[in-house]
Amino acid sequence: MDITEYAKTSKIPFKTLRWMEKIRIVSNPFTDKELNGLELIEKVWNKRDFLRPQLKLMDVKTRKILIGTCGLETKWERYAYTRFMNLEPGQRIFMKYLIPEIEITFRFKMSPFNIFKLYQVRKRAHKAKERKCKNPQNHLTENPNNDPDKSEIVVTK
Repeated sequence: MDITEYAKTSKIPFKTLRWMEKIRIVSNPFTDKELNGLELIEKVWNKRDFLRPQLKLMDVKTRKILIGTCGLETKWERYAYTRFMNLEPGQRIFMKYLIPEIEITFRFKMSPFNIFKLYQVRKRAHKAKERKCKNPQNHLTENPNNDPDKSEIVVTK
């Protein structure tokens, strides 16, 4: 069975299967062993108990970046999102400069649909930055009460 046929009935997205082929985890068409392995992956696909230990290996900042960009399908969308998010306050990126930059970097001509998606990415990044500005203190990473030298030991009965 080849990747295209398998992707039609699988929980595993076609792009993920293509990525697995690209880095030579699987071949196209699949062997019987690979089909058995993919069947096992499908059983745990999208299960929290499977994802949690993987995410635990990443630091909080990396997890947040991953979650923030997981809805962006292509590399160029993630690139544009990162460019917008890394802007210092008061800085701007004009679309007339960003579009050619993406076209040169990723070697494709942006269609009107892609340009529309780029505007959506910009809007998404601006909303994320607004949320970040409204709540600058993050309780997961910047909690001043976690300093062990300043903590008091309280014994209760």
